[in-house]
Amino acid sequence: MTRTILLAVLACATAFAASRAETTTYVDGNLTGVAPNTGGTLVFSDDKSMSFRTGLTTIAIPYAAITKAELGATRTNSHDVAFYKVWAHHKKTETQFLTVDFKNEEGAAKTMTLELAQPSAPEVLATIKGHNGSSPNALASAKTDAGAKASPPTKSGSDWWGDEMWKTHSNATTWSKPAGTTAPQE
Repeated sequence: MTRTILLAVLACATAFAASRAETTTYVDGNLTGVAPNTGGTLVFSDDKSMSFRTGLTTIAIPYAAITKAELGATRTNSHDVAFYKVWAHHKKTETQFLTVDFKNEEGAAKTMTLELAQPSAPEVLATIKGHNGSSPNALASAKTDAGAKASPPTKSGSDWWGDEMWKTHSNATTWSKPAGTTAPQE
């Protein structure tokens, strides 16, 4: 009797673990039957395709038809609360955009930009790339800022990790000095 119950629980757990769903918002794209800013669910039910379900529309996207998938900007949403509810002012939600380009059954190029919870967006991208057969580094997973600077190299012979983190007299030559500062000269 206990074996039967254990097997039934194990079978149900396996069935639920096989499919995964992520709540998302369709922000932009050229999908037919889906309006911008529509809430939906991205379902990973099998190894051949994923589907985007919203209201009465379900769009199947085969992994083999995906030509590009990349993460976009991160956005912080603060929730409107009354001013006197001070304890609720710090609650913010971070989301991240995911853009997926694919070809539908007729071969037409389709694009969808989805807004996902920030912690789950990299997992969704990794799932798409894992099923698509491309390596995790094959496509850009995040857009980098053009103005972002790489950390300056440390002096040869200096292998202390803190030289990249803190400005000290031993690494003063590697600092980027804004105009008008009084940084030590070497």
